[in-house]
Amino acid sequence: MVHGIRKMHGFRLHATDDELGHVEDWYFDDEKWVVRYLVVKTGFWFLGKEVLISPHSVTAVDWEKRTVDVSLTRAQVEESPDIDTHQPISRRKEREFHLYYNVPAYWGGLGLWGHEMVPDGRPLEAEAAEQTGCEPEDEHLRSVREVIGYRLHAVDGDIAQVNDFLFEDQTWALRFLQAPLTGRGGGRALVIPPKLVDHVVWSRTQVAVNASREQLLSAPALEKGETTVDRDFETRLFTHYTTHPYWVSEEAERE
Repeated sequence: MVHGIRKMHGFRLHATDDELGHVEDWYFDDEKWVVRYLVVKTGFWFLGKEVLISPHSVTAVDWEKRTVDVSLTRAQVEESPDIDTHQPISRRKEREFHLYYNVPAYWGGLGLWGHEMVPDGRPLEAEAAEQTGCEPEDEHLRSVREVIGYRLHAVDGDIAQVNDFLFEDQTWALRFLQAPLTGRGGGRALVIPPKLVDHVVWSRTQVAVNASREQLLSAPALEKGETTVDRDFETRLFTHYTTHPYWVSEEAERE
């Protein structure tokens, strides 16, 4: 199922033995457009400090009760490597995090999660642990909340502002950017596959896409208040942009 990720903001995080805090933000990598970490603002027990939780540790998300269950104890989180969520996160820090929690690294491999397509929570194997030290130090993690408000720039000019991401709750992949239209748009929201994104100008808070304003305006869109899409909508959207759906491309990569 594909959901608007901002709906998860404020969800309470439940460890196996206690409550940890609430979801404050998400870090995604700007190469594969997948959420790599939830940023959790802890309670008074940890002085309100922000910590990272990998989707590998998430066991359930209850959209009605607004909760996220994780397979960790409060002590594990309290003793985890110190990571400043207000600074760029290096690959070295990520390695420390993955080794501490004993979960596989997501970098390397053709899948969305290393050699896999979903974060399955399997423990890190010794061979994989050695390989985590062989990756480049480039920083590709970005804050979802940082990108909210970025201008969506078509090939012939600005058209809207990004106000959400639609993500798949099994893979944690950001499947679409959402950008509401103002004025004559009547509250409708553009839905943009990351495949259309040519580049992001971080210094200018701009997302440039390989489509004209006319192409974007004539594409299937969400009505005001809608934050989920089904496979029929996705199929019509990819047909409009004459590009392969993500499920076809990812299936081909696995073969």
